[in-house]
Amino acid sequence: MPSAELPLTTFPSLSGQGVRHGVSTRAGGVSTGPYASLNLGASVGDIPEAVAENRARLAIALDFEPDRLVTTRQVHGKDVLVVDEQTAPTCLSVNADILVSRTPGYLLMQRLADCVPLILWDQCAGVVGVAHAGWRGTAIGVAARFVEAATELGADPSGLRVVVGPSIGPCCFEVGEEVQAQIPGADEASTIGPRGRPHVDLWEINRRQLVAAGVPATQGEVAGHCTRCLPETYFSHRVMGFPAGRFGAAIGLVGHPGDV
Repeated sequence: MPSAELPLTTFPSLSGQGVRHGVSTRAGGVSTGPYASLNLGASVGDIPEAVAENRARLAIALDFEPDRLVTTRQVHGKDVLVVDEQTAPTCLSVNADILVSRTPGYLLMQRLADCVPLILWDQCAGVVGVAHAGWRGTAIGVAARFVEAATELGADPSGLRVVVGPSIGPCCFEVGEEVQAQIPGADEASTIGPRGRPHVDLWEINRRQLVAAGVPATQGEVAGHCTRCLPETYFSHRVMGFPAGRFGAAIGLVGHPGDV
């Protein structure tokens, strides 16, 4: 059986009764080579059995049944999957970078290796969610769509607590001007790096998008962990290139499907 002993990054704003969450690190899995050791990505060349074991370990560490872990095909878009008893069984065939749910018993998870994870919880409404926002997702407004999807399930933006999780930071996200130009707000959230190229602050841009969507500034938490600076802790595509593993951001309501 998988071990429940797994190092996870957690956040005070998402901690409370009835919810479990965490961002995995590279430690605690069974994968080897560039995937060592807790690779959660099934589309990067790792052995499928190792990925399945790693995902089971994450689920058990957060007190969920392994077959209740829900993730989707990520396409750098802003489509939404509302996770419930009907949609969960076919999640792996769905293209969606945003997952939301108010159904207990399911662990929502997206995979990262420099892109920005967004994790939310509305305690009063009993709504949770996780989203994948790379620079393309940031450019098309994944954060705002994330808030909208949560409100469609009954959440109130003013009640949302949202974390901008570990991802490439402004210290390291060097891009060309052609990429900077595609991201709304990047001009105001960029500096010029030592090589004379823009460094874009995806953390700040996503934080501003969340606030513009109605999330109180005091209820947004930025992890501040740069994956490129911490490749021994988190998988980083910029450091490792391809192939490389993926870490996960996950959240779920405890209980069983069908619980009120």
